[in-house]
Order: sequence, then C-alpha cells, then structure tokens
Amino acid sequence: MASEAGTLPAGAGVAHASSARVAPSIFQHDYLVLRLLHRDIVRALAQVPRPTYAEPVALDVGAGGAPYRALLQQAGYAVRTLDIAAGPGVDIVGTAESTGLTDGSVDLVLCTQVLEHVRAPWLAMREFARVLRPGGSVVLSVPHVWFYHPHPHDYWRMTGEGVTALCDEGGFRVGSLTPQGGSAAALFQVVNFLAYGLVGRLGMPVYAVCNALGRVADTLVRDTRFTLNHVCLATRSGHEDSAERFL
Repeated sequence: MASEAGTLPAGAGVAHASSARVAPSIFQHDYLVLRLLHRDIVRALAQVPRPTYAEPVALDVGAGGAPYRALLQQAGYAVRTLDIAAGPGVDIVGTAESTGLTDGSVDLVLCTQVLEHVRAPWLAMREFARVLRPGGSVVLSVPHVWFYHPHPHDYWRMTGEGVTALCDEGGFRVGSLTPQGGSAAALFQVVNFLAYGLVGRLGMPVYAVCNALGRVADTLVRDTRFTLNHVCLATRSGHEDSAERFL
C-alpha cells in the first residue's frame, strides 16, 4: 500500500514479513504490539463457532501478506484474501466497503488493523454483514494508541465504545471485546517507536530492553485507558434483524 512521503519518522513504515508479524523478535521496535495482536487474534479465533459443513470460507480483509492464512487453514477454513491492490497472495482486489462478493458467501471475516484506513468504517461493517452467512462471525482489531500511518490514508483511532458502536451499525452482536495491552505497554511501545524514528535498526538493543520492561510492566499495571488496540469478536444477526435495522 502507498504511503505519503514525509509523514512518518524515518523507517516507521517498514513492512514486516508475515513470519515477523505472527512471531515477532524481541529486537523489533513493534514487538509489544505485534505479540499482543497475535495472541489476542488467536484467542478470538478460538472462540468462533465452527460451521458444521465441510470447508467453510474465511475472508481476510486488508490481508497484505496474509499472516493469518495458516492459522485460518488449520482451523479448517478455505481462505480468500482481499486488498486494495493486486499482489502476491491477494485473491480479490477490492475495499472493505465494497468487496464485490455475493451475499452470504463467507462464514468468517478477519479484519486486522484495517478499519482505521477506511473513510467510512460503518459502511465496511455493513458490507461484512452482507457477505457473511447468518450466524457468521467477524474478528477485527483496531488501534487505539498508535502513530499516524497512511496506507494510503489514516482516519481513525477507536475506543472500545467506538468498536461496539461500529458492530451495532453492521448488525453484529459483540461476543468479546479485548483491550490489547495496558497503559504501561503502550508507554514502552511509544518509546520504541520514537527511538526507531531516530536510529532505525541500530536501536535493536534498546528495543529489546524496552520490550522486556514493557512485558513486565504490563503484568503489573492493569490500567487500560491507553491500550494499544482493541480486538473484537462479533456475530452477524439473522436476516430479519439486519433488515429491520436499516429500514
């Protein structure tokens, strides 16, 4: 995805390989957020009710390198990936608001760290509801405390209450909503981000120390007012509920 030159500190927009996103090194500047993200996505997916028929379909929206493809396949899903531009591993070119898929054609929508880039995320939630079969689920994550990162745009930061409102707009029932990391983890993550903007990969020893301290502090300080992200599992209502909502 495209970025706007000059809007980010040096090196801040570096793209990770899929393996570095699901199993980040403690020497990465964004280790804290990626570790927590993977942990909570795994937990949310484990709570998704499994369809009883063979080979249900999962749609990964804004998939990029599809870091969660293997996880979804291990859970028994046939995986389809969507992104705004063609590229390796991208099955469908489209947007979160307009996927181009037929009604009720997927069983699970996975959308991680994408809705902040969507101008009208409530329309994306309605699109997810449209392509999901009744009773289908969405697992999404959105940032709460994070830097400006246009890919190609960056519009939103969302509280837990905001995530719940988005789900309501789409006709979803929230099953779980998890603040991802506490205020202490966010503090050390921001320090690492600022250091990375100054010295890039040369700061790896500093990142490792901050990451270790951040993990310990996150277990000691339970305050989540400055949580990094929210991870949500929600279930699509039936056709009748959704139809009434938009009359």
